[in-house]
Amino acid sequence: MQDIIGPGAQDLTQLLYAPGPSQEGPRGRGRGRGGGDRDDPRAQLIQVLQYVIENLIYHMTEIMPKTGVLGTHNKSAVFEMIKSGKRFPDGYFWQIELDRLQFDGSGRTANVGNLEAFILIVGIFLSRSFITTLLMKPVDYGLSNDPLTDTGERNLKMLATCLLFLVRRVSVRRESPMLPMPGEVARYVYADEEMRPVHLRLRRTYEYCENLLREWGAEYIKRLREAVSTTTKSA
Repeated sequence: MQDIIGPGAQDLTQLLYAPGPSQEGPRGRGRGRGGGDRDDPRAQLIQVLQYVIENLIYHMTEIMPKTGVLGTHNKSAVFEMIKSGKRFPDGYFWQIELDRLQFDGSGRTANVGNLEAFILIVGIFLSRSFITTLLMKPVDYGLSNDPLTDTGERNLKMLATCLLFLVRRVSVRRESPMLPMPGEVARYVYADEEMRPVHLRLRRTYEYCENLLREWGAEYIKRLREAVSTTTKSA
């Protein structure tokens, strides 16, 4: 994170105004896969953004504990969250999430299948933990001990926008149109039209991260479903 919020961080928003060559050449897992044209003066900027996004998603998808509140057991908080019949606090969901989930007459979740469970898990780890909590309130939640510079704030806004793009992309089935921008957070991120040149240059990063997230989510849900089976057998 210091690459984008530290005192020597470069202003990534330069990428919004200077489309350049698309990324070329893969690198190792979790290290930043883009290369870019060495003659492109902004190649270094896109590489920094690739590195931060890919490492963040890589390390996030390493999280799948057997114990604790996020554990794959039948007493964990995440186990409870993906069950049908759960009530969430008012205002917890964005409208685009509400449109993808089903609720009964009393406002409890209903018919939570694997896709819905995946949306809920992505909501915990990415939508709330990173985008809403850390990136939009970095000092309050310990991402930085000092007030951010103007460059740092713009860079976090850029990162939040990219992560939100990923959330919108993975919250639907493959090949389906991605979700629209959630109105609840639209003023905190860059608009899709502004981000078009950046999204184009990050397309391989998005593909890489989408694959990681989908594989991780499928395995996480599988283990949680197995915990459901264990509970049923015990009963």
